[in-house]
Amino acid sequence: MSPLSERTRETVVEVAVFVIFGLGFLDLFLGVVPGVPFYVVWVVGFAVVLPLLAILLEDDDRADEAMLDDLDRSMSRLGRDLERAADPWSARRRRETHRTVDDDGDPPLTDAVETLRSRYARGDLTDAQFERKLDRLLETESPESAAEWRSRERRRGHEPPREREFEDA
Repeated sequence: MSPLSERTRETVVEVAVFVIFGLGFLDLFLGVVPGVPFYVVWVVGFAVVLPLLAILLEDDDRADEAMLDDLDRSMSRLGRDLERAADPWSARRRRETHRTVDDDGDPPLTDAVETLRSRYARGDLTDAQFERKLDRLLETESPESAAEWRSRERRRGHEPPREREFEDA
């Protein structure tokens, strides 16, 4: 419907409200509708006549529903875009989960960092454990440097601590 016909529809409903009020007041003071109390005019007018008039003048809601569906899809798409923009790690994580090795043949360091971050986010690691593991992970960027770090720790006379996690039974 065009905006003019929508305005016309609203005007008809508004006029009906004033007619119902006016007829009720005229019946109250002048007895225009003999034998019918004024409040019955209002009850029948507002409970029956006005809803019927609104139904008869009702606009087709399918266009409104299509517009709301479009709006819902647009808002969902906007939400996903904002989420990606707010968390650059998630986009990088999605890209890198499809890769199992870097260009030089080594497993990607970011997978290990992401795993560590997700464990910390789930609450599996304390702050101190997370920082210690992250420092160790960044020190040992490749398997070769990890092997060097382990042998260096063994030469110092102590085995690097192995952190095992036990579930409470």
